[in-house]
Amino acid sequence: MTGENMDAYFTALADRLRARGVAEERVTAVLTDLHDYLLDADTTPETEFGPVEEFAEQLARGTTGASPGEAAGEPGPRAEEWRWLCDVYTDRELLDRYGDQGWEVERVDRLGRFVCRRDPGRAMRWEYRREIVGRGERDEIATRLAPDGWEPCGRWLYIAYFKRPRAVTSGPAAELPAVPEVPARQVFLGPKYRRLLVVCLALWTVAAVVLLVTDVSPLDPTVLAGTAAGALAGGVIGSYGLRRELAKESAGRP
Repeated sequence: MTGENMDAYFTALADRLRARGVAEERVTAVLTDLHDYLLDADTTPETEFGPVEEFAEQLARGTTGASPGEAAGEPGPRAEEWRWLCDVYTDRELLDRYGDQGWEVERVDRLGRFVCRRDPGRAMRWEYRREIVGRGERDEIATRLAPDGWEPCGRWLYIAYFKRPRAVTSGPAAELPAVPEVPARQVFLGPKYRRLLVVCLALWTVAAVVLLVTDVSPLDPTVLAGTAAGALAGGVIGSYGLRRELAKESAGRP
C-alpha cells in the first residue's frame, strides 16, 4: 500500500473519530500509535483494522466510553486506559486476572505492551486466549475461532491474542458491580524470566571482569570476539527458552 493511500485511510479515520466526539488530543494519540504499529506490522490498514467506518465506530466506543448512540450525543464516562508489559511465561495468567477486572485489550503496541481500556460505568469481564501462529496463519486461526466469539486483539512475534466478552459463556454474571482501581504496576516479570535475565547478566559480568583483569583494550580483536560470543550466548539462551515454551504450547493445542 502506498503512503498516500495509508494517509487517506488515517485522514478518514480522524474525521470520523472527531465526528463521534473524540477529543483532538486523543485522536492524535490513537493515530500515532496505529501508524507506528502498521510500520512494524508490514500490512495495510484495511487488512489490519477493517473498513474505516466500522473501525472508527469501535475506536470511538472505546475511547469515549460511550455506546454508538451515546457517542452521537452526550459521551458516557471517560474510559480508563492502562498499558502493561509481561513475559511469555505469565501473559495468560495475567490476562485472565485483569480480564476478570473488566480490562479489554485493544491491541499490543510496538513495545509489546497490552493496551487496555475499561469503562468504569459499565465494565464487563473479558476472557483471553493465545495462539501460536506461523506466517500467514493468523487469518486462518481467526476464522476458526470466530464462531465461538473470539476476535483478534493483538500479536507479538509468533503469538496472536484473542478476546471475547465473558458474557458469551456467563451471561449477565459477566457484568462487574464494581471495578478495582487501575493497577499501579506496568511491568510484570515472572520467576522464569527473571532467572533467564540473571543468566544473561552473569555472562556479561564475566566478560566485563575478564576485560578488567586482563587490562586489554576493548578494541582488541580477541575482546571483541569474546563480547560477541557472550552476546550470542545470551541471545541463544533467551531464544531457546521462548521456543521451548511455544513448542510446548503448540504440542498441547487441539
